[in-house]
Amino acid sequence: MTGGTGGIGAAVVKQLVQDGASVIGLARSDNSAARLRANGASVYPGDLRAPESWVARAAACDALIHTGATFSDDMGRVDRQSMLALKQAAKHRKQPLKVVYTGGIWLFPGTGAVQTITEKTPFAPLPAFRFMTETIRTLSHGTDLNLTVVHPALACSRDSGPIADMTRALKAGEPFTTRARPDTMWPLVEIGDLAALYALALKQSRFRLSLIASSISGISVGHLASHISARHGQPLEIVTEDAPRNTAPDTDWSAGYALSQTVDTTHARRVTGWQPDHSTVEDLVVALSK
Repeated sequence: MTGGTGGIGAAVVKQLVQDGASVIGLARSDNSAARLRANGASVYPGDLRAPESWVARAAACDALIHTGATFSDDMGRVDRQSMLALKQAAKHRKQPLKVVYTGGIWLFPGTGAVQTITEKTPFAPLPAFRFMTETIRTLSHGTDLNLTVVHPALACSRDSGPIADMTRALKAGEPFTTRARPDTMWPLVEIGDLAALYALALKQSRFRLSLIASSISGISVGHLASHISARHGQPLEIVTEDAPRNTAPDTDWSAGYALSQTVDTTHARRVTGWQPDHSTVEDLVVALSK
């Protein structure tokens, strides 16, 4: 696992350990190592920026799940170099290495370009995430890797994601400030459900597979806010903010919140047997609103 202490990665580690898997987490600090061990994983020291220190070990495993990202100016270069190094290391295997790569819903266009996004919808990535589409193409080429790409919708947990952010704003008596408008559509997925899909993706025998990980096909920001308001008995105001003037498009990680998207949620369920526990907005809000 790369990124095993991040929001998605930590949930995936817990799911895999619960399923009985032996998980090795890449850790570049003592703090990360301690968090991985606390979740039941063993640790291999290494840094995404220095793939030569860990790709041989990763290529010797049954599979690699890549959820790591630096979210720095060089994120694309680091991601591409680490995955190229992994692909090179995997050439020495007798069987293709199973790789589960994390893409994202923001690699796809907004609703203005297509009515409903499916796994067959051509990529139209935001500038900050364009590197992912290039890396996916590289990983898909050849027979060294058995590749599954998981494209998470907006992941929601008690501590992070749109529902947690809205709830914090409401309890603080403040408006919810976002790049979205009230009519912007957001596809959503609960973090535990997302982790369950990653675990199922490991078991798939298809050589090339793309999965949109969304249990809620799309809900307007205004509608989501009204659900949270009703849950807590307080009104929540939505304030739409402009893109920051001092942020270049290539590092504007939050631009995706302005995208209005509706997705088809059936493919991942049909192919993997995924059955998310939180398939309605009501389920999500009740489960995650503190």
